[in-house]
Amino acid sequence: MKNKPSTTNFSIAEDVYPNDPNKLQKYKEQIISQGFDDTETWHLDKTLALFLLPRLKRYIKVNNGFPSGETEASYNEKLIFIVKSFEEYYKDDTDKQSLEIEKERLINAKKAVNILSELWFDLWW
Repeated sequence: MKNKPSTTNFSIAEDVYPNDPNKLQKYKEQIISQGFDDTETWHLDKTLALFLLPRLKRYIKVNNGFPSGETEASYNEKLIFIVKSFEEYYKDDTDKQSLEIEKERLINAKKAVNILSELWFDLWW
């Protein structure tokens, strides 16, 4: 696994095919030609969440307003919940978690997606 995840390249080809130079070359060519490879579409929800996480964290720091009907505190609380839920659900957890914890993480991730959809058009400053 890579030491530090990229914020622009979410390919998992090297993790999945470390000993298959032909497939690795195929995916490298896809990155050159289209900017991403097919492995980024295998788990598209995770790819999108990993793309959003560093940007949402930065947005929370630099944003200078909040939508109508929200307070700064309520808006930030929702954004922080989205970040926390995505981090917990999508983290590479090598330790086995109980089924209850996994269910709770999934419920929170689904809530985060719903909140994100409500805030989607207000994510600008």
